[in-house]
Amino acid sequence: MSSRHGETKKLIAIEKRSVQLLLLLLLASLWFQDWSISLGLILGGGVAILNFRWLWRIVEKVLFEQKKFYGIQVLMKFILVGVLVFFILRYLAVNPIAFIVGLSSLVLGILFEVFRESLRPERKGNI
Repeated sequence: MSSRHGETKKLIAIEKRSVQLLLLLLLASLWFQDWSISLGLILGGGVAILNFRWLWRIVEKVLFEQKKFYGIQVLMKFILVGVLVFFILRYLAVNPIAFIVGLSSLVLGILFEVFRESLRPERKGNI
């Protein structure tokens, strides 16, 4: 159970870091004075973080609670996220580049947390 708790803490740290990066990007987008850029960042980051959270819950159910039925949700999640991205880009006035940058805030959050974790002195196997 402690391993699960440790992994949950890491996932929460990734989420928090991604939100922090997204907020910094949002502040930077104000320089452009274009609502479509800010909206693209917000929606892209929101989709990325919600997708991350949904995938995290599915993996928890499948791996830790041995509920194999939840594995089918991965396909459903993939389709729904794809449809959501389509509708956002097609029907909302968002800047597509800003949307992609918003989606990438999660990747940057993951990279930042991996780098931070690798520099921890109490990490086992760190030479």
